[in-house]
Amino acid sequence: MPDKIVPPIHGLSEPSWESVYAVPSVESHEEVVSLALAPEHMLSRSIYFERQIVGALPECYAREGVLERLQHASSLLPSHLRLIILDGWRSTDVQSFLFAECKNALAIMYPDKPAEKIVTMAQQYVAKPMKDVSTPAPHSTGGSVDVVIADRAGKKLFFGAPFDFPGDISNTQYFENKLEQGHTLTKREEEALYNRRLLYFVMTQAGFVNFHCEWWHFEYGTQRWALSTHTDHAIYAPTQFSLNPYANLTQI
Repeated sequence: MPDKIVPPIHGLSEPSWESVYAVPSVESHEEVVSLALAPEHMLSRSIYFERQIVGALPECYAREGVLERLQHASSLLPSHLRLIILDGWRSTDVQSFLFAECKNALAIMYPDKPAEKIVTMAQQYVAKPMKDVSTPAPHSTGGSVDVVIADRAGKKLFFGAPFDFPGDISNTQYFENKLEQGHTLTKREEEALYNRRLLYFVMTQAGFVNFHCEWWHFEYGTQRWALSTHTDHAIYAPTQFSLNPYANLTQI
């Protein structure tokens, strides 16, 4: 039996990318920080570094405000569970690779779809690489994180679809919609339903908003966050980040 009662996920906002990108950004200049320094609250596992994608960092990084809210979200979980952060800030190179990878996978899955339709479908799961500062991929701002839950023994909870899977079952409300349509869920589907509710509950209670196509993707301070929370502007614009301590030196 679930040890924490959490509400269903209803009325999740599904704005278009055009609506998201219409929101202005006013950069707060908040620092980008490591998410790996508070293991008592959560664990950070750089999934794309593990995949050896060029440009991926060995740790996950995000804005300070994101870190604070992740710690809050973690505190809302039952004591035997904790958050696992799989990704945070992304470079343009990593974003470009992931978009191309998703687009290629969808082209294989749907060989009869025209190329422009495949691009539109890919944007449901990976934002297009930034063309200018007004249309950033959320991860490039440091305000977006990909998150799962695991128990203290390191076993990830079951969410019904793998992380990064480009299909309808990855939609946050997929199992909620099945229930509303009168379907009877299997025990395994009920497990996924509850775990998605739990993740959504703790993250939104901490101030994040969810990207409706991906049960694992949450944002704070981004254009999507501003639009969903009726805030005048995003507080995080795209930012460059380097582990090189000499990268920003200027002549004295």
